Order: sequence, then C-alpha cells, then structure tokens
Amino acid sequence: MGSSPRPVAAPPAGTIPFCLREWGVLGQVASECGVQLLATHGIPHGKTVNQITPATWTFGYSLNTPGDIAIGRRGRFQPAGHLNFYSPGMPFELRASGPMTLSMCFLSEHFLAGLSETESGFNLGHLDLLSDIQSERLKYLGRAMFREATRPSFASSLFAEAIGMEIALEVARYDGARHPDKETYRVGLTSERMRKLETYIRDHLGEKLSLGEVALELGMSVRHLSRAVREAKGTSLHRWISDCRFAEAHRLLAETDLPIEDIALRCAFQNTSAFSTAFLAASGWSPGEFRRLISGSSRHARPGFSGGREPEGGVP
Repeated sequence: MGSSPRPVAAPPAGTIPFCLREWGVLGQVASECGVQLLATHGIPHGKTVNQITPATWTFGYSLNTPGDIAIGRRGRFQPAGHLNFYSPGMPFELRASGPMTLSMCFLSEHFLAGLSETESGFNLGHLDLLSDIQSERLKYLGRAMFREATRPSFASSLFAEAIGMEIALEVARYDGARHPDKETYRVGLTSERMRKLETYIRDHLGEKLSLGEVALELGMSVRHLSRAVREAKGTSLHRWISDCRFAEAHRLLAETDLPIEDIALRCAFQNTSAFSTAFLAASGWSPGEFRRLISGSSRHARPGFSGGREPEGGVP
C-alpha cells in the first residue's frame, strides 16, 4: 500500500507526552503506511483521572492495570477491560488508581482508507468506543504488539503494518458479530451473577479451580455455566481463569517486590519453573525480565520531562 515501510527505532525508556498526557514509554516501532505500535508503563500525567481525546483510531491491550480501571463519559464510568478500541475525536475519561502496562496500536486515516479500497465494505468510521472487548485473537495480537515494541527485530516496520491490518480486520469482525441482547448472557449470567463469578475467580486465583466447583458456587449446571461464560467472555472458563492469573502475575511483578516463587504460588503454579515457562510462553518475557523492564521504566520516568517524539495518538 504505497511506499516501502521504514523502521523507526524504539527510544530509550523514559516519558514522552502524547494526548496531553505523559506516560513511561518502553519502546515503539512504526511503518510509513500509518501504523505505530507502542509499549508503555506508568500513570498518565501522574493523575488518577484523565481527560483523553484520541488523535487517531487506537487499539489498546492491557497487560496489567489496577482493578478499578474504568472508562467514562460525562461522569458515568464502566470497566475498561483488557481490550479496547477508540475512535479519533471522541473524548472520554480514564480512571485508574495505579500504574498500567499497555501495548497500543495507532491506525492512521490513510492506512484505514487503503484497507477500504482493498476490501469493499470495510469501514470502521462508524465506531465510537468499544470497551471490554472479548476476543482471544485480539489478546494474542496485543501480546505480540508488546513484544515487538519492546524488542524490535528484523522488519519490525513490516510487522507493524501486518499486525495493524489484522487488528483492523478483527475489530471489524467483532463489531459485525455483536448482538445488543445476547440471550445466553441475559438469561444465564445476569449482571449480579457475573459480578459474583468475577469476584469468586479473583479471590481464588491461587487455588486449583474446577468447573464443577465454580458452577456449584453460582448455583448453575456445568454445561449452562460453560455455555454462558463462552457467550459472555468469548472464551472458555478455563482460558478466562488462566488469563486472570497472568494478569495478576503481571500486576504483582510490576507493583510489588514479592519473590517470583511467591507470585507463582499466588497464581496457582506449583513451582517457579512451571510459572516461568508458562509466563514466557504467554508474554515473550521471563518473569525476571519483565520485572526488570518495568523497573527500568519507573526509574527513568521523570515528571515534567517533555523529550522524545510524539506518537500519532494515545489512549490505553
């Protein structure tokens, strides 16, 4: 789609301002076709509540966020979830009480226009805000974005272009498949039951949870719970619990000094070796490497610093 992509080297960890908010940057790569990948860690502008207006279409994946992170408009907030998609010029409020570790993909208007020319009917222009997206494929792409931004390798700019195309496609498919009134969720998992399920999982992450135990806790059959969770979360209960454990592992590595052995036990791994192997497979980093990466970003972050190149847009 036009000229050949040119790699953009990732800057040293530090803080750069974007969207009028400063954020610790772990790395970035970009392509001239209009796709940019960014890995960040920190608290925007050092504030718990920020007003943000995206400058371009943005997909964000949260590796680690505070439990109270929420997105709102006109004072009405809703949980942000791990996967979110934002349209340019649509202001919103971001609320979070602690640091966040994110990967972001910025898609320019020129890039999306090229996709529309290639595929008739492709259009993301009608989207406003997609929060708490449930998609295993987009989670995988979010992790891949983080790895590439923090460890750019051969043809990183081509990688940015390719992953930008796939993200745009997956978001379009997700939006097309959405149903405002999902019968299984409405009947099988009411809002109250969903909150109870999420609380139970969060409070028992260190235990070997079985499907039968969870179903008994919610007063549902195993079959009904399995079907309802897949409809509501887009994945199996087992995979969802695993994702929750890795999210907690990311949080503990980033925000505490707990030994890795203790973190492994808190996330239901019997030993450090099994935890390290699983964490590496899921994130591309060993637990120790991830902790050093985040620690390095925190040491370099300085309030008021305004150096570095400004990305095309910026939201979580």
